[in-house]
Amino acid sequence: MNREKFYNNNMRRRFILLIILLLIIFVILVFRRQFLFRKNTHSLSPVSSGNSLNLITKKGGRVAWYHGTAHSLIAFDAVVNEFNKNTEIYTMVSSGANRQCVTCKASLRRGFIGQPDWHPDGDNIVFQVENANSTHGVYNHISFGIDNDLWIINKDGSNAQKIWESPALHAALHPHFNEDGTLLIFSERLPTGKSNPAWTKLTPGGENPWDGWQIHIASVDMTKKGTAILFNHRVVKPVGAGFYETHNFHGKKIIFSYTVNGQAYVDDIYQANLDGTGVENFIQSPTTWDEHGIFSPSGNFLSFISSRADTNWVAPKSRANTLRTELFLKKSQSIEQLTNFNVEMNRTRYLVSDYDWNRDGTQIVLQVAPSGGLWSFDPEIWLLTFPSAQY
Repeated sequence: MNREKFYNNNMRRRFILLIILLLIIFVILVFRRQFLFRKNTHSLSPVSSGNSLNLITKKGGRVAWYHGTAHSLIAFDAVVNEFNKNTEIYTMVSSGANRQCVTCKASLRRGFIGQPDWHPDGDNIVFQVENANSTHGVYNHISFGIDNDLWIINKDGSNAQKIWESPALHAALHPHFNEDGTLLIFSERLPTGKSNPAWTKLTPGGENPWDGWQIHIASVDMTKKGTAILFNHRVVKPVGAGFYETHNFHGKKIIFSYTVNGQAYVDDIYQANLDGTGVENFIQSPTTWDEHGIFSPSGNFLSFISSRADTNWVAPKSRANTLRTELFLKKSQSIEQLTNFNVEMNRTRYLVSDYDWNRDGTQIVLQVAPSGGLWSFDPEIWLLTFPSAQY
């Protein structure tokens, strides 16, 4: 009996010690999360001295800064439901204050809503909305645009209207107005009809989602107040078949990323005329991930997102789930790195994945997505400020 009592007491002690150990581990992990969270609220030291880099909101997404004189609002999308990751579009000022939801009360299909771009009038925003053909999967997200329609809405949330409807398995991605609002470009995907065993049950239609893309260009009529009409539609494939993502206009030219033959990464950044001629490759680096090319307000410098700071990531053999990206600036033939999140932040990896300039070239607003590791966070929005209007 004494031996049995000793055994039971010993087992109770071990059980209590195990519970204590688990509690200690839990406290350590919570402390670690809170420490990392606090660290994210601080400023960082950007690569170039004299610049400043500050977190302005912990809940944000893809960004568009209005460049006209009517106001200086930043439009952005953000997760509103942690369970299904549904998103809505908001506006705020550059400090992160005055956050207002634009789409929350609009008559839209709830789901993935985002990827905003300002019309030059400063009153209207074009954006993507997941449609009824979607299964709410990864490739239906606004970052890929399959089964997404295009809508336009007033910044006060009124007059929401669909301006482009995508048939099933088609995509609409990254809409952008030109400087006077008479043209709209977006990336469009058409089904290829080629089911790939590698993609079956993983992608819409079991097709390679990186293939079947083109650039869609449409004229815009907004002469009737509260109404936007697209007409004179045409499509171009300036570099041939593969993946296209539209980024902006540069005068009468379009800026886009392209990858040949549906390879699963974003290769280089290009410029072309509206008819697809006059193609120019700005980056010419087929082993790095390069996208989101935008010229600075002066038109003299090309900013872009790239993996080039991570020499271990080499396309096409490396995969997106190991990708690390930073913001860069091309000055003539030299390239300057503007951010260094993957070195300074204590996380598995970071993706600088969307951004926009302010109107005078003194600041850039960035979507920065912590990815991987023990804890998962929503994308953050940071503000990079230069010491003078040099760009």
